[in-house]
Amino acid sequence: MRVGITGAGGVLGSALVQGFCEKCELVLFDLKTLPSFKQYECRQVDLADPTQLPGVFKGLDAIFHLAGNPSPGAPRSDTMRNNFLATSLAFEQARRDGVNKIVFASSNFYHQNDIAAALRNGRKSSIRLDDRASPDCLYGDSKVYGENLGRHYSCFGIDFVGLRIGWSVPGDTPVPYNSPYMRAMFCSKRDLVKAFEKSLESKEKFTTAFAISNNDEKVFDLTETESKFGFYPEDNSAHFF
Repeated sequence: MRVGITGAGGVLGSALVQGFCEKCELVLFDLKTLPSFKQYECRQVDLADPTQLPGVFKGLDAIFHLAGNPSPGAPRSDTMRNNFLATSLAFEQARRDGVNKIVFASSNFYHQNDIAAALRNGRKSSIRLDDRASPDCLYGDSKVYGENLGRHYSCFGIDFVGLRIGWSVPGDTPVPYNSPYMRAMFCSKRDLVKAFEKSLESKEKFTTAFAISNNDEKVFDLTETESKFGFYPEDNSAHFF
């Protein structure tokens, strides 16, 4: 498959480039240059600028859409431009360019308030995929928006997977970030790559799944993700401590 990765220079993008370099033909997109990925086809593009987009995804079978400001505390203008607008324009361009599948890097922030309540009350594995969205910041709102937009584009022939990703970190260890939240939400790079592999294999027109490791302290119920999506995470934050 020929797969495009937007936001390829970030933590998630870098992990996926390494994880898929021998599995797919990759085309990497980022707002900045990608000097460390010279062996790949790299395209510097501002996804929020419609003048830069015509034909940019032509020839791709699938897109991993990771691009966006990852900070919940980012200025409103940044999140509106790089998460809402850029995602809207990228999905529309994917449709125009004949892309068959979009895998969207959604977030655990889709369930932000429910996670806080579960951690506060000690409710393990209590949050399900079909639970209501409960974001408490614009970043979380942008993930809810991206999933809803994906449902819309699934009506136009694009298969869509929304992965509600936990917390992946550069060093691939939760230890420096030790907290109840990290222990619940840690997603190792190995498990992250596996979740995206299952996304490419999925035959669903529209589906969502959790992408976290099999943490002892998890508050996400992985039953449906495992049974219907086939993603069985291997790592566990507790094993690092």
